[in-house]
Formats: sequence, C-alpha cells, structure tokens
Amino acid sequence: ALVDAELVCAGARGFAPAHDLVSETVRDDLAPVDRARLHGLLAHALAGDRSASGERARHLAGAGDRTAAAAAYAVAARERLDHFANREAEQLAEQGLALDPDEQARADLLDVRAETRFRAGDPAAARSDLREALVLVPNGPVRARLLTKLASVLSGTDDLVHAANLVDLALTEAGDDPAARAKALTAGAIIDMNLEREQRSRERYDEALALFRQVGDARGVADILDGRAMAVFMAGEIDAAIDAFGQAAQLFADSGNLLRVVTPRSTRGHALLFAGRADDAVPDIAQALELAESLGYAEGEAFTRWHFSEALVALGRADDAVAMARRAVAVATRVGHRGWTATAHRALGITLAAAGDLADAEAAFRQMLEHSTHFPLFQCWAHARLALVLTDTGRLDEAAEHVDIAVVTGPPLGHYEARLAACALAVRRAQPDAPALVADAIRHAESGGHHASLALLRQLL
Repeated sequence: ALVDAELVCAGARGFAPAHDLVSETVRDDLAPVDRARLHGLLAHALAGDRSASGERARHLAGAGDRTAAAAAYAVAARERLDHFANREAEQLAEQGLALDPDEQARADLLDVRAETRFRAGDPAAARSDLREALVLVPNGPVRARLLTKLASVLSGTDDLVHAANLVDLALTEAGDDPAARAKALTAGAIIDMNLEREQRSRERYDEALALFRQVGDARGVADILDGRAMAVFMAGEIDAAIDAFGQAAQLFADSGNLLRVVTPRSTRGHALLFAGRADDAVPDIAQALELAESLGYAEGEAFTRWHFSEALVALGRADDAVAMARRAVAVATRVGHRGWTATAHRALGITLAAAGDLADAEAAFRQMLEHSTHFPLFQCWAHARLALVLTDTGRLDEAAEHVDIAVVTGPPLGHYEARLAACALAVRRAQPDAPALVADAIRHAESGGHHASLALLRQLL
C-alpha cells in the first residue's frame, strides 16, 4: 500500500521514503523518546558500514549519546581525509566539535580539522587547532604525534630551529612507542637535513626506517625513502636523485597516498631540469601540479609552480614562466609558507632575469633572501642569483659580497650556482685565476650531473 501510494520506494538497500517530505513528516510526528530510540537503532544497524560512518555519527547524536557521536565523527572525518575529501572531513570534524565532547574526543577532532586546514593552505588555523589539542591530551605517544605534526607545520611557516625543538619534545613524549618515535624521528631528520646536520639526519632516518619496518608501516617506509632521495639531491648527486625521487613517488602512488606523491614527483622534474633535460622535466612537474590542485593541496601547488616556472624558462616560454612564477608567489604568500615564498621569488627572479629585466629580478632575489632565514639552501641560491644579477649590471663589489657568502653557505646542491656566480664575477673582473675557477666549476658540474650550470660555465670560457 505504501508503495502504491508512492510514499516509499525499493532500492538496493531495501525500502526508503520516496520523498524528504515523507521522512520529515514521520520524524516530526514522533515523540522525542521514540525519535531518540530510532536514532539509536539506526546507529546500531550502521555500525558495520564504513561508507555510512558520517550518517552513523549523526544518528548517535540524535540518540543523545554525545560521547559516542563525537568519536564516530572523528572516525568519519579521518575516513574522508584518507579519500582526500578535505572539505567533507572538516565539516564532520566541526559537527563533532559542536557536541562539546570530552577532552579526548575534542583533541582527536581538532587533530583532524588541523590536517584539513593545513592541506587547504591555512597553516595558522592548523597551528591553533594543534596547540589547543595539545592542552587536552596527557603525556605520552598521542601527545608526541601532535607535537610532531606541529613541528611539520612550523618548519615551513615559522622557523626550522623552533620546529627542531618541538621534535625533541616529541621524542621525549614518544618514549618506547615505536610508531610515535618513528614519526618524530622522520620529521626531525627532514629538519636536520635542511639545517645541514647531515650526520644526525642520516642517523634519524636509519632508526625511523627500522621502526617503521618493525610496526609494518609501509607509508612510513615510503616517507623515509623520499627523505633519503632529498638528501641525495641536496648532496648534489643529480642523476641518483632522479632515480630516487621516481622510486619514492611510485611507492606513494602504489600505497594510495596521493598527497605524498606531489613532492617527489615534482622534485624529480626539478632534478631533470638541473640535468639539462627540461623537456623531460615538464611532464613530471605538470602531473604533480595537477594532482596538487585536484587534492586542494595549496602548499603543494606553490611548490610545483616554482619548479614549473623554472622549466618553462629553460624551454624559452618566457611569458608562461613569469605567469607561473607570479602565481607561485601568490599561493605561497597566501598559505604563509616562508620556504616556498622564498623559492617562488627565486622562480620569479630567474624568469625576469631571462627576460632582461634585471632591476625587477634583483628585487625578486632580495625578497627570496628575506624569506630564506634558517633555510641554508635557499640562502645560498639567493646570494648566488643576486651576485649574477649584480655582475651583469656592473656592481662588482656588491656581487663579490654575495659570492663570498654563497660559496660557504648551504649544501652541495646550492654550490653549483654559487660557483657559477663566482666564475662569472672572476671573468668580468678579468682575474688571473678565472680560467682555473671555471675549469674547477665545470669539473664539479660534470661530476654531479648539473648540466644546467655546465652549459653556462662553458659560455664563460
């Protein structure tokens, strides 16, 4: 009769009201006690259905079980995060927080919301959520994980020294918990690498890898391989880095961790560019940019646009390169990531210098230098690029000051451009040792596979 009256209809999961109006009418006619009882029955029926976790959370809230509902909202939000539905995850977390849950559930929900906000390019809000969550949790592994996440957020937006201190706190809180310790060690290894603490970085990577294997965390193992690829790149071993980044990107893709594919895929393109293979670089970088945009990953977008702009310059597409660099600056500035703001200005400076606009290129490189505090590689690059522009404009004494800093700052990857700047200055000054400097720089570039600087060095002969 109900079917004939078009009040219910049959579907793949049984009968359901044919119209929202039917559902609302039945619901509104129920007594509060009956309505709560039915919510509870529906929540129980949905307990095993992961695809309906958000709906189950709402039924638990309707049944009056706010503690269970808050926990269910956290579970549902994490599931949406795993599927890169960031906005849905944030909404579910906020619905759970609106229930005024207990401290444990509130901390869990704040943790989820922090991740959604970080992915969306709002690190300040992510920091706020993580700091509030830290107030709510007791000492131990959970607190260690939150401190590690906060360190990762701060490493790009504030400074690496502060982030390193947070990692030390996380390691203390982790104690003997292998999973929490492994994550803290991984974050610390990345920060140490950027602070040129190579030995400790390697030691932390090695220990973290052993712990991830101990607990069977495949994604953690992929994180370590990605970090080691970056260490190879920073050491100036271009060809080896190309292979290592390709392997790391594939591991992330195979494990379904699409967000983590962005960095190694794009950086592989950057390495290919340094290897003098701009045509091969573009597909990797374009794929990474498309993935970052599709996932709503603003930090990844800023990162990949930097790489893309440099590749476009190498291909002679000046107008496209400038537009790409300006977009990188805009996105990096919006998300407040100092590191990617620095590199976005690097890209802009390179594009402007290639177009002959040396005054604006100099301004861009000075902006890069301003944002490079506690980022030794970026400081090296900024000084080297400033020296090149100042040499071209005849301000040789100023150029020499930047060369002197560049050649002793940062990891080997930066020194290719530092040596290029030193050689350009020496040739411009007609220094007697200029041919020897150029020959030495060529030898280093050939050995490391840095063909981008090699071509420019040969022009100085």
